[in-house]
Amino acid sequence: MPEGERVDVLIGIGSNECPERFVPRAVRLLRERFGDVRTSTFYRTRPLGGREQPDYVNGVAAVRSVLSPAAVRHQLRDIEAGCARRRDPEDRFASRTLDLDLLLYGSLSSPADDLPAADLLERDFCLLPAAELLPDWVHPGAGRTLRQLARVLFPKPTHILGPAPWPITGPEPP
Repeated sequence: MPEGERVDVLIGIGSNECPERFVPRAVRLLRERFGDVRTSTFYRTRPLGGREQPDYVNGVAAVRSVLSPAAVRHQLRDIEAGCARRRDPEDRFASRTLDLDLLLYGSLSSPADDLPAADLLERDFCLLPAAELLPDWVHPGAGRTLRQLARVLFPKPTHILGPAPWPITGPEPP
């Protein structure tokens, strides 16, 4: 992509430790760093791997950015750190205050950079919200739109339990 060209970026947002606090905070911090942010429906979801831990709240945010994928990821890690995210190298599915994942970056297809992210096609709580925001975006590996992929891959959600029990936008709880 030419330097300075704005591209569509989708960011997965998830939390199962105080999500009513950290998910709205993440959206606010994304707005501060990227400007306009559109958000999908946020869902209450089952933890991966059959874990005994609180349910998650997951959704997707869409931004447009001139930053490189590495710079976008750096911004996401910085936001996570500001929301008390602690990574456990021994347990990648541990509970977390906030998880921000770069799901897609324009039309870039780079397996080495996990773009588009493998999670996009493997997790209903990534693909269904992504399809809300960019339904006509064509996945370079699958050759289908996100809307088509959502219908084919997840005719019945596998981890989504229902909508988040509180609004994502608005003032952050204390």
